[in-house]
Amino acid sequence: MPIETYRLEIRDVDGLGIDVDVYNADDVIEESTHVAYDDYDLEPTEEGPTDSSYTEEITTDVTTLDLQYERDDGGFSFRLLGDRDELTTVRLEDDEWGVS
Repeated sequence: MPIETYRLEIRDVDGLGIDVDVYNADDVIEESTHVAYDDYDLEPTEEGPTDSSYTEEITTDVTTLDLQYERDDGGFSFRLLGDRDELTTVRLEDDEWGVS
């Protein structure tokens, strides 16, 4: 398996939700998900999402990618798995992201 670099991008989408995309070295989306704020009875605070994007590069040699997320009382956790092993986890706290 060749080593590849992937780019994980998390961003607010016009105060409606969160888009999460994983791009390969050719800027092609390998994995993607969308979380709607309405699905979790959330809305942007008056200040809105204060840090409305996050980017991280991951270099690995995997054959499969899996993007997962979960919600608890205080925020979202996004996990990127490669061949079932955790490559990275990003935690977005509601108050830091600007939603309630």
